[in-house]
Amino acid sequence: MKKTFLLILFAPALLFSCKQNNKKSNAGPGDAVTATQNPDHYYMQYQGTIGERPVTMQVVKFGGSYDVNYTYNDGQIMDLLFQKDSLLKSDSLFFIEFAPRTSGDSRYGHDPRLHLVIQPDRVTGLKWMGKNNPQPVQLLASKSGAAFIPVGYLDSMRLTGFKKDTPSAFTSLVLLEPQAADAPKRWFTGLIKKNILAAQAPDSTSLQTAMTQFGRSFIENFRDDVDTMKSRGDEVPVSMMHYDQQISSNLVYNNNGYAVLSVGNYAYTGGAHGMYGQTMLCLDMEQQKELTPGDVLTIDSASLQPLLERHFRALYKIADGKPLTEVLFDDRLALTDNFYFTSGGIGFIYQPYEVAAYAFGLIDIWVPYTDLKPWLQPAFAKRMGI
Repeated sequence: MKKTFLLILFAPALLFSCKQNNKKSNAGPGDAVTATQNPDHYYMQYQGTIGERPVTMQVVKFGGSYDVNYTYNDGQIMDLLFQKDSLLKSDSLFFIEFAPRTSGDSRYGHDPRLHLVIQPDRVTGLKWMGKNNPQPVQLLASKSGAAFIPVGYLDSMRLTGFKKDTPSAFTSLVLLEPQAADAPKRWFTGLIKKNILAAQAPDSTSLQTAMTQFGRSFIENFRDDVDTMKSRGDEVPVSMMHYDQQISSNLVYNNNGYAVLSVGNYAYTGGAHGMYGQTMLCLDMEQQKELTPGDVLTIDSASLQPLLERHFRALYKIADGKPLTEVLFDDRLALTDNFYFTSGGIGFIYQPYEVAAYAFGLIDIWVPYTDLKPWLQPAFAKRMGI
């Protein structure tokens, strides 16, 4: 998703302030945020209208940051970029909309902007498409879908003793987990620890503990790398010694017993630029099962590939007969299991460098259900009401 790329550009405005320390991290077990539902840390799904159009909105609030997306009836995800320290009248917050996601043109200054007052029970405000005719935003907390809470871990380190700069490392982790303490929560947490935190054998440790270990490991690796550089006397540019790690999550769909989790990640450990990506987890919360494309679609790869290529050509405005290498490395689009679904269709996400150059960023190919109806799994279509 484009959101992850924009998170990189606006990280200082999006993320939380954290304590900086000299020579070692000062975060202990008690410094990590406790996984409890409260007005400062919560996930909520809202339903209502923007203008006269029905909308479903997903909000993760963690301290002073917000992760927000919403969908109209067509199901395409509209991501909102939160402008921190942009408090407006009536306590409203300033967001920029940068979706639907199209071929890498983020159009920062031209995207619709929203002034929102976000509370646990409602979201109100205005959406501006231009200078005139603002659309009212009126949303109420929804009772449908599974209940989740955000779990967070923050840490940083600064090292002195360098002539030109002070190397630093920063880690910010915010992940969702089910609110209820039962078997689905244990299954979900094990899945997150394995797929996102790279735990080789997820055990009974809590998500909070796993995130703490993951975040501290990054900080300690930074200190070890800098110590190695110093001991060898390498002339390494100090700009290469600033490490950054960010993981954020939100749902893009939460209904009918399904939860579709979007996890954005970014890491910089030296080099020309950081690396980022988006992992989508499509989850059957009733059956405690991670869904594959085969659980949703009956279509075979020989039929799916040309369908995706057709939508890819439309997205990047590549005429029929023109080679796909105008964007891709190869003249064919490989298939991916990194998919998601909403009320209106299915998206397929390719990471930077996976099928195209870094400059093209994340590639997100959206296919509406109207184009997929002959191949929808009957059980999936029935639960989704398609």
